[in-house]
Amino acid sequence: MAKKSIELNNLQDKFTIINEDIKKISKKFPANSFDAIVTNPPYKKKNTGLQSNDKGQLISRHEVMCNLDDIVKASANLLNSNCSIYMVHRPNRLIDVIETLKRYKLEPKKIRFVYPKIGKEPNLILIKATKGGKDFLKIEKPLIIYNEDGSYTKEILKIYNKKC
Repeated sequence: MAKKSIELNNLQDKFTIINEDIKKISKKFPANSFDAIVTNPPYKKKNTGLQSNDKGQLISRHEVMCNLDDIVKASANLLNSNCSIYMVHRPNRLIDVIETLKRYKLEPKKIRFVYPKIGKEPNLILIKATKGGKDFLKIEKPLIIYNEDGSYTKEILKIYNKKC
């Protein structure tokens, strides 16, 4: 899906998708070899919540093949000093995410809550953490996806590079 998104947005010259077992990634790439890592890990702990019978959906949503610790540990190893990991996760896992990042010396620098609509609970968090960064966390303004009428907000249209 990431590869398709990159192609649809003509970003092939800016991003490389690596489809590799996160537990074996350090054998493929040397330590301190990446300037940025973007991840959208499975949100749910193993054996929690509704589980899909579809293996692909199960793996992408639940920590079946890898968990948060696996992803953060590998990222901390692969990132150059003062470089960042960018993560999408769920608000109910925020404490787990922060604790795990800090355990591997990835300092949370920015957090942004994503709301489907004004008046609804946030359903995503966007987190930037920097390897070896100093203590300082900025909570950014909320990102609202939809207007009351169901149309995209101006900010989302701008992100998608569409005219308002």
